[in-house]
Amino acid sequence: MKYILSLGTNTGDTFENLKEAIRRLEEKSVFVDDCSSIYATSPVDYVYQNDFLNLSLLVETDLGPQQLLAKLKEIEQEMGRVKTIEKGPRNIDLDIIFWEKGAFSSPDLTIPHKEASNRLFVIFPTLEIIDTADYFREEKSMFHSILENGQSRFVGQKIEKLCPFKIEGEDYAWENR
Repeated sequence: MKYILSLGTNTGDTFENLKEAIRRLEEKSVFVDDCSSIYATSPVDYVYQNDFLNLSLLVETDLGPQQLLAKLKEIEQEMGRVKTIEKGPRNIDLDIIFWEKGAFSSPDLTIPHKEASNRLFVIFPTLEIIDTADYFREEKSMFHSILENGQSRFVGQKIEKLCPFKIEGEDYAWENR
């Protein structure tokens, strides 16, 4: 099954945090098919913290939504994520944004992600992956419509494309373009 994941980090070695999270995903049979560029973004909600580095991944796995969520939480825990402030600083944040089978809901998981349409750090990297693809068509259309018609919801959100992230085998590298 295909999913879109969002990764974010704003403490420690942020570039290394992203690379480590991707390595751990692959170790847990969550395979990366495509990866967006890295974006520097301002924090949302709790704004008194460092900017984030964010990217989106298209992944493929045999795991269902609940199983995938459990793997993402394992990775966060293995990497030492500690929640001290709600929406506060974190070394890694892994979220399921979309699932190829559409909507899913349980007490601890909602797909599509409830806040995805309100976050530029999700919209831009995700569109980079799905804009020319044949999958996630409805989601692509929704994101384009939001960007065209709902600019006021993003007041105060800053986003800057830093560099492409290239995955070749087990090597993860940033390209300077």
